[in-house]
Amino acid sequence: MDAKSRNCLLQHKEALEKDIKTPYIMDHMVGDGILTTLEEEEVRNEPTQQKRAALLIKMILKKDNYCYISFYNALLLEGYKDLAALLQDGIPVVSSSSDKDSVGGITTYVRTVLCEGGVPQRPVVFVTRKKLVNAIQQKLFRLNGEPGWVTIYGMAGCGKSVLAAEAVRDHSLLEDCFPSGVHWVSVGKQDKSGLLMKLQNLCARLDQDESFSQRLPLNIEEAKDRLRILMLRKYPRSLLILDDVWDPWVLKAFDNQCQILLTTRDKSVTDSVMGPKYVVPVESGLGKEKGLEILSLFVNVKKADLPEQAHSIIKECKVVECCHRRILTDFLHKWNQS
Repeated sequence: MDAKSRNCLLQHKEALEKDIKTPYIMDHMVGDGILTTLEEEEVRNEPTQQKRAALLIKMILKKDNYCYISFYNALLLEGYKDLAALLQDGIPVVSSSSDKDSVGGITTYVRTVLCEGGVPQRPVVFVTRKKLVNAIQQKLFRLNGEPGWVTIYGMAGCGKSVLAAEAVRDHSLLEDCFPSGVHWVSVGKQDKSGLLMKLQNLCARLDQDESFSQRLPLNIEEAKDRLRILMLRKYPRSLLILDDVWDPWVLKAFDNQCQILLTTRDKSVTDSVMGPKYVVPVESGLGKEKGLEILSLFVNVKKADLPEQAHSIIKECKVVECCHRRILTDFLHKWNQS
């Protein structure tokens, strides 16, 4: 971690330990791939809220710049706007787009942009679907800097969110099409109050220096106006990713001449919004070969060495790319009974 970031965290350590509640903060950081589940469990085992917060901050101080950014974003997402403001001066500078050093094919620039934008990390067990990822990227390139919608649709559990995150994990796409960054919003099924909270959190993330307003928008219409101004003036070439959209009326709040990638079970949710629209359908299953690849990765056995029972396990579990823990646990349970 940069010295400036570390010093800022140490300076405000007492205030953070006093006020933050760790469970939801850690959920975001685990989702970013910054904290491990073992570290999360270690924090949860502390007897008091303040001790849990103290241990979490101690862990963060031992990690890198991406951990600082993830923690900062988690504070914003969970409504700790004042505490996030304390850490704002310590936010590490985004790496230059000319920095091509990469880990696993992902450059430092891409990792930083996606971490700041709240884009989820790859699942622990991950297999590629290059044709689908390429199809999504081609649609995003077709937006060509103009407002429009790219919709990834398919049944629940087919890996839409993983595909959306993987599509933007590309240096040239971010550099050429979205140099202002990407911003991930987990939408889900919402009522009006829930949608307002999502919009307020997004506006807070986009206006961290409070250059447009020192208070959160009070209603959905005000939030929509605030978001439009922020996107047009501060992030004119950015991508807004709306994950798991259920209702068409929710999209109305984001229909403000942005470039938007969304995931949904129902492709008709964009029927009522304006601008060019492109769709990418996702089938519900991965097929036998991809299923075997996932199972081999999870149990750390070469695909060729899997027993015959693996075929029936995959068929019964209906394996999908997103690899939820429940599915993987089901794998092992059936494996042990085979």
